[in-house]
Amino acid sequence: MEKFVNLRFLCANHRQWLMEDSGRAEQAWLEWSERGAMLCEEGKHGQAIPFLGCAFELADFLLLKRTPGFAVATVRFTDSARQLMEAYRQHGESGCANYVLVTSSSRLARELGDKANYQLTADCIRTLYTGATDLPPRVAERVKDSGGLPIPAGAATAAPRLH
Repeated sequence: MEKFVNLRFLCANHRQWLMEDSGRAEQAWLEWSERGAMLCEEGKHGQAIPFLGCAFELADFLLLKRTPGFAVATVRFTDSARQLMEAYRQHGESGCANYVLVTSSSRLARELGDKANYQLTADCIRTLYTGATDLPPRVAERVKDSGGLPIPAGAATAAPRLH
């Protein structure tokens, strides 16, 4: 029996609250990414999936807004997708991991029309398919040139608790 895959992790209220403020969304993305990664390191992949899923959903929003810039948002999105795929695989849900791969690469492919960011986007798509955890040199250079992966100083609100 096929399992329906839903990539909506945030409830409607949290989604609206976070998407009203990009700084708040960035802070929540960071906190949930770190929490999900920590749970994965502890071998608790099933518990990590909701955190990584929320981070993935926020990364998609931040990419749409190009916050804090295209290079950083694209790398965050790619990394969030990669972490979520790996958590699903480790939890024995390879179908869900493949669904994240297809939807993520499709999402990034929509950005290929932007010639200024074509190579960065193509490198990120390649990263999704190769499972690489290190940034390709060109991507690392673009992220470095754009100021790294900063979290804004004004993002003082903590991420909401998952329920």
